[in-house]
Amino acid sequence: MSSAASETKVCLLTGASGTIGYAIAQALKASSTPSTNWHIILIGRRPPPASITHIDKKPRMVLPYDEFLKAEMTNESSVTSTLDSHFESLQKSPDANVQSLNRLDLLVNCAGCSLGNEPIVDVSAETFKNVMEVNLIVPFILSKWAMKKMATPSGGRIINIGSIAGESPRLHSVPYTTSKYALGGLTRALSIEGRHLAQTTKSTEAGEGVVAVCQINPGNVRSAIMSEEEAARREKEEGFVEADDLAKYVALVASLPNEANVLESTVMPTRQPLVGRG
Repeated sequence: MSSAASETKVCLLTGASGTIGYAIAQALKASSTPSTNWHIILIGRRPPPASITHIDKKPRMVLPYDEFLKAEMTNESSVTSTLDSHFESLQKSPDANVQSLNRLDLLVNCAGCSLGNEPIVDVSAETFKNVMEVNLIVPFILSKWAMKKMATPSGGRIINIGSIAGESPRLHSVPYTTSKYALGGLTRALSIEGRHLAQTTKSTEAGEGVVAVCQINPGNVRSAIMSEEEAARREKEEGFVEADDLAKYVALVASLPNEANVLESTVMPTRQPLVGRG
């Protein structure tokens, strides 16, 4: 008896040049099965490094992705035209296998930045604006486009990578914390839009499809972006969750049917103080 043909699902991912985004790409590829595999498209301002070694000094390993699309991420016209052009080229391909990639099953908004981590009196409005653009406007732009692409009977899923800062701020983190609280609001609003996919996308092709929208908030994750002094302090007082473990959870959520959702969840070191008084 011959086995059923394998289905290729398409994921659009941001932030794969960073530790968490890289780990998510790797985990999605590792979660592929004989019946389902992931085709991963990265989108960003610049291509990812040839190796994750440039980011967190791990052993050299090629980034697990299939395509890279370059766009000015805070510019809606740039992002939209880049994505439209890419998927239109797939649709026009004479190769049926290439045509089959003209779909979008998953969007992972992982790109982010943390600037202005200083007393509020030293934070400029320009810095605040820059953080909001990367951490909030970019997910909005991509989610808006993804909703339209996912307006099919099979629907899709959007996973926003938030932060524990969106639940409990640290001192001197006004721009970053504000952006992550706002991302939580965007996630919840989008989840309602995705519930009413045909109405929200004004599409006659969505049928009964839905888009599940959720947010995963990481706690301390070890990465080279953090200073050695701060990393040592957190290791001693709070601990770290490994990026690979966080990414496996993201892949697990991505494997759920679109009719099931984990609206918001937190993946954090067991010792990290978030609730309680000790």
